[in-house]
Amino acid sequence: MQRIEPVFPDLLPLTHRLGPAPRPGGEARLDPVDMRLVRRVPKAPRRRGERVVPRRPVPLLAHAQQVRERRDFVAALVEGGCGVLVVLDGALEPRDLPPPQFPGQLVVVRPWLPRLWGGERLVDPAPWRRRGAATGVLLGLGPAPRLRRELARAMRRARTLGYQFVVSMPLALPPRDRHKAYDRFAGLNGNGELEDLLFHSDLAALAVELERETARVCRRVGLTEGLPGPATAATPASAFAASTALLLWARRLDLLDGVGSPGWQLRRAARALFASGRDPRQLVLEDNLRIVPGFTPWVETFARSLWAGTGEPFDGCLARWLAR
Repeated sequence: MQRIEPVFPDLLPLTHRLGPAPRPGGEARLDPVDMRLVRRVPKAPRRRGERVVPRRPVPLLAHAQQVRERRDFVAALVEGGCGVLVVLDGALEPRDLPPPQFPGQLVVVRPWLPRLWGGERLVDPAPWRRRGAATGVLLGLGPAPRLRRELARAMRRARTLGYQFVVSMPLALPPRDRHKAYDRFAGLNGNGELEDLLFHSDLAALAVELERETARVCRRVGLTEGLPGPATAATPASAFAASTALLLWARRLDLLDGVGSPGWQLRRAARALFASGRDPRQLVLEDNLRIVPGFTPWVETFARSLWAGTGEPFDGCLARWLAR
């Protein structure tokens, strides 16, 4: 295992990874840690201790190939109380995944990319749910022609298949990746619209708008946003899901309000709740949220309305995020 620092820690709050992203079998593969399209991955040298189960259970990420090839070690990690987020980007059978020890310990995500960036077919998640895993879609958001239509079609498909949640993250697209995509789709005569989109547009502003459009589509089709796990023996599923919801809105408030955003307050409270391992539902029932560091009166009010799905100040923030 190796310690990781995801490029979007508010969207992927994991601390460890079971080896690097595997070599792509086709054109490219999504690396959720760096949110890049991986085409060539050098073989990582083996390090001492990488097959040792950590003393403190950690939430970790594993790709399908790693789970398949290291089933015994993954089973030991699960038995030791670690939570595993499995990226379903290759061949994997449900029996390759050990049964969870407690709710929320195993989470399976299927990557999805727009057709311009490789595309991914959404598979039936039912076998994974029967194995005891939560199932969701990991959206890699990159600029593409008619993306809103493609995104809406994919989310309706995900809802029909029975996926339970969606996590959306912008793709990191250096010039080399954009040139590859352009050369593949523009043809010999070129494509002015695609050229403007990939090389003459504000990609940062477009990425924010794609995140907001994803939120609109998810609310329209009835899909939950945010990562509900993986839970560990030290952090139950309720605490993990509540913390990631706060982290998601910390990011969104930062994107909406810039340097004046109160997102840092939500982020501080989310980290403290995650570290405490307390059940937020019980704390709310006992009116005891303030015993967790960072839960100031405003943060507590926001958290209560967020977790309930209605009420101020959450309703006002949601209206601003969904506004066109």
